[in-house]
Amino acid sequence: MRSFNYKAVLFDLDGTLVDSLPLILKTFQATMLQMDLHFNHEEVLSTVGLPLHDICNHLGGSRGKELFNRYLEHQDAIHDDYLDEYQGTTEMLKSLKEKGYRLGIVTSKRRVIAERGIKLTGFDSFIETLVALEDVPRAKPEAEPVLKALDNLRANPKDAVYVGDSPFDIQCGKKAGVKTIGVTWGVSGMAKLQNESPTDIINNWQQLLSFLDKQGV
Repeated sequence: MRSFNYKAVLFDLDGTLVDSLPLILKTFQATMLQMDLHFNHEEVLSTVGLPLHDICNHLGGSRGKELFNRYLEHQDAIHDDYLDEYQGTTEMLKSLKEKGYRLGIVTSKRRVIAERGIKLTGFDSFIETLVALEDVPRAKPEAEPVLKALDNLRANPKDAVYVGDSPFDIQCGKKAGVKTIGVTWGVSGMAKLQNESPTDIINNWQQLLSFLDKQGV
């Protein structure tokens, strides 16, 4: 029988660890303009965190597959120029690693593009497991992605936290039985996060470190 006795901190990627919102918005704006589709900034933001196929089907309707393919092509060309970590993220990950936490990323992005971003930022030095879109039968907001990451890290839900910026992250974490932390610098403001009743909401990484110290997670 496997022993599950490690403490884990799991993170969403887009809008949580990396500032990819400019990349996402610019890519959708460019591709939808090419296709003569109406681009609505707020509507696109409301979908961030869901699998790209679902987003494109929602925004593109019957042309969802075409939008998906155009999106991939355009994003691949500009990805590295429009992706950066949020301030202090590397230092936070390093601190958690030194404290003995097992660290993972749970994202609805495709593995190839998620790995590209993690390597670009250097997060691969700290992250032990990545659960991407292809790794589970049901993506966020269902529980499977977080549960798979915990299994990979040999951690119990009661000893884990999932940190994310969207309602889908909070819903996923709660279904998996872990503590949930909403961050205010991504796609969702305080009010939208409060509607999901996460365990806590933070405005900076120092508040995450303080939360973990107080909770004994």
